[in-house]
Amino acid sequence: MLDCAKAHIVLATDSLDPSGMGEHMLALGRALSDRFKMTLALPGLSRGRPMMARAKRYGMAVKVLDRDFSAWLSGADVDLLHVHAGIGWEGHDLARSALAIGLPVIRTEHLPYVLTDDEQKERYFEGIANIDQIVVVSKASEQSYRENGIAGLKLTTVFNGVYPLETTRPPKSIVEDLELEGARVLLTTARFTQQKNHAILMEALPAIVRNHPDVLLLAAGEGPQLDAIRSLADNLGLSKHVRFLGQRSDIGNLMSIAEFFVLPSLFEGLPLVLLEAMAAGVPVVASKVGGNCDALGEDHPFYFCPTDAVGLGEMVCFALSRPDLGETTAKAARRRYRAQFSAERMAAETASIYLRHLPQGSPIRRKTTMETVRIGFIGAGGIARRHLDIIAGFDDVQLVGLADPDLERANSAASVFGMRGFTDALAMLAECEIDAAFVCVPPFAHGDIERELAERRIPFFVEKPLSLDIETAEEVACLAEDLVTAVGYHWRYLDTVEEARNLLISNPAQLVAGYWLDQTPPPRWWWKQAAAGGQIVEQATHIIDLARYLVGDITEVSGLSNHLERADFPGLDVATASVSNLRFATGAVGTISSTCLLRWGHRIGLHLFADGLAIELSERDIMVDVGAGRPSRTAGGDPVLLQDRHFIDAVKGRPNNIRCRYRDALQTHRVALAISDSMRTCQTVTI
Repeated sequence: MLDCAKAHIVLATDSLDPSGMGEHMLALGRALSDRFKMTLALPGLSRGRPMMARAKRYGMAVKVLDRDFSAWLSGADVDLLHVHAGIGWEGHDLARSALAIGLPVIRTEHLPYVLTDDEQKERYFEGIANIDQIVVVSKASEQSYRENGIAGLKLTTVFNGVYPLETTRPPKSIVEDLELEGARVLLTTARFTQQKNHAILMEALPAIVRNHPDVLLLAAGEGPQLDAIRSLADNLGLSKHVRFLGQRSDIGNLMSIAEFFVLPSLFEGLPLVLLEAMAAGVPVVASKVGGNCDALGEDHPFYFCPTDAVGLGEMVCFALSRPDLGETTAKAARRRYRAQFSAERMAAETASIYLRHLPQGSPIRRKTTMETVRIGFIGAGGIARRHLDIIAGFDDVQLVGLADPDLERANSAASVFGMRGFTDALAMLAECEIDAAFVCVPPFAHGDIERELAERRIPFFVEKPLSLDIETAEEVACLAEDLVTAVGYHWRYLDTVEEARNLLISNPAQLVAGYWLDQTPPPRWWWKQAAAGGQIVEQATHIIDLARYLVGDITEVSGLSNHLERADFPGLDVATASVSNLRFATGAVGTISSTCLLRWGHRIGLHLFADGLAIELSERDIMVDVGAGRPSRTAGGDPVLLQDRHFIDAVKGRPNNIRCRYRDALQTHRVALAISDSMRTCQTVTI
């Protein structure tokens, strides 16, 4: 039925000297080559040609950039272009080539925003106008882009990650070959450019040598300022204390003999060599600039001002006088690397971005489309009936089977739509040939059926919540990574939500207030924490997801709740009132209030506040207040119909416009469960 293959991702840069950026691309392609078809594209005359040979060893294809790049993209069955840029004027022509043929484009900025020329700024904003996602490599870089007008949902941070460097020889033999016996070795390795600030290191070195005459600096790398730095070292009388090694492929060996690694950069995105030093357990003396601080942490003891040669000299002398502190710091840095800066972690986060933007939504690319989609339903409750009523009106769908433990209810619903009724989903799957399934079951019933569908490679739509625990949902997400999936967060399909989303792109929300103030639903399973998970997990999850969709990922939660016994609801043990505090990755803060104490639906919605802007959203309408009254309008269309239509179209192999796939819903579910845990423990939970 389906022609399945890995999605084809192209990592491309037009930089003539990709340097550390090229290493980043190699690491990313290496880590993702088992999940996607990865191609590395570099200019034919660039210094990156040796990287192409390494790319092939890592299982990647290679492409030399030339004038036929646009035509090659069209004919090479490419699914997504990931452009990498060292500075603002790079990469725009590559992006335009992909956008012209309808490919999604991701752009990674490897440096902070450093453009100062107005014309360059204008060209940059024109260049990024239509790309799908901008990725920055550190929180400091993210801040620099936000300060220069790039914010909202288009901007996200994925910390750089590296593989540990290999050490191919014992340290003793390296010391002997380089004639370093008795020397205290400082190492710096970077391209010789103004950004890397080698001059200040040379200016600091005389004072270091006076205090520590046995110091010798190894400087590896090439670049346009190499000759000038050599001359400066000679003029300062440092010929016996500096060794210029040129471009080296054995940095791991050099790390193994270094007492300290020194990085004097004026600015950084998130330097790979710093992460490599951390992974190697080499203590670091670094300039206190954004990307370095993101890597090492604000409490790192060996920082200096990048414009202060005296301060650099004093800091290196201090570090050399405290080898015990250096060793302790290096151990902490190695733990920090393992926790936050591995290549595998970087690749996993990048893959999740790809999956949000791939035309088919996942690395299944369909060569043909189906005429009719055969649908099976698991669950026959009220939400299932809503989907059935809608889907029955689609002329390209055949409803073939419905499973529900209550056979009478299953047969009753099935008979209305000309389906077969079953009490068991496995029996339905065994007897009915289906192309996709709708899973509309209570929270406690999720897990086994999604696993079964994933193993049978059957695309599925799931009504929230995903499960009662995070482990089940995570397992399903992994099993279904390459399937078309959707989750019923239908608020994302409201035209009013899209209106709010557009308003917030250039003026992000800073304060969020969510509400689910409602009555207690009649199903007895809903009354039980062990069966439903409580109001936050089962109902207010819609508000959590809407907040994530409009504001960004939630990084920290805390919650409080109480419980009121009520005679009308015997045995109800879920919280009857709660309040949750939220912190977003953007810096925004918010609350969600919920209660099931009422006898009516009082307020269900989300309020958002930005600079001079207030938005109130419900499932029915939107109010936008900019200080000139409170104009509101009613939402148009049926979001559930649109949601179902997009899922069916994706299953058929048409362009995938699903707005919430299982992997995305997993993060919403993670937040809801974290809030529930916080209410139970009265502790703040970091996501």
